[in-house]
Amino acid sequence: MSDDPGRAVLSRRHVLAAVLACGALVATVSGRLASCAGCDYALFGIPLFAAGAAYYLMLGLISVLGGSLQLVGWISLPGVAVQAGLMRFLFGLGAPCLTCSAAAGLLAALSVACLWPGRIGRFAPAVVAAVGFAALPLWSRLLVETERLPGMPEFARMADLRSPPDRGTLLVVYEKEGCGFCTSFRDEYQPKLASEFGPAVLIRRIEAKDRHGLRRFPTFLIRTPDGSLQVVRGLPRYPDLAARLRKE
Repeated sequence: MSDDPGRAVLSRRHVLAAVLACGALVATVSGRLASCAGCDYALFGIPLFAAGAAYYLMLGLISVLGGSLQLVGWISLPGVAVQAGLMRFLFGLGAPCLTCSAAAGLLAALSVACLWPGRIGRFAPAVVAAVGFAALPLWSRLLVETERLPGMPEFARMADLRSPPDRGTLLVVYEKEGCGFCTSFRDEYQPKLASEFGPAVLIRRIEAKDRHGLRRFPTFLIRTPDGSLQVVRGLPRYPDLAARLRKE
């Protein structure tokens, strides 16, 4: 698409790759503006929103500058794995995100478009996506932070821990209005916990207005029968949360 021999030539596939990367970037930004719950998660302390936006921008720039499409395709593969695992994680929580799904689909299409001519590379996106999809237990441990506390956390008040159950566990849930994961906990998790644990686990939900130190929602504060405290930031899978309560 250029007559200047000193400039990289943009093919239609370059343009397609750039459009798909820009589409994924727009979906990511839209999710953040719409308070997508998935954007609140972080990997190794880096918010998924920030990492995803920078990643898609990089792929788009390489494409629009006429870089190697094979290179773009191979660079996109880690993102395909991350998105496949994240999609399974979010759907398992009962809180699928439309913008996250759109970004995942656009990235997968970009990867296929860049690698499809290759005899081996054409199968790489599907294989990598399957690996990310299968690594669900790993995602739960990476995306949900758990910490034992020596004392009361900054966001908690003594009234939050009032009247703990006799020889039981108190589960305090800090939530906010408009939080999709909080709705999933209320509609999906709470009835299951009541059925499985009965009076052994008391659930207390608290609207977290004016509470400092809450990085994501919902956040759980677990008080065990011996009085020790544990905080869980983010909504884990139900089997993981139930297993943690059984240990306590």
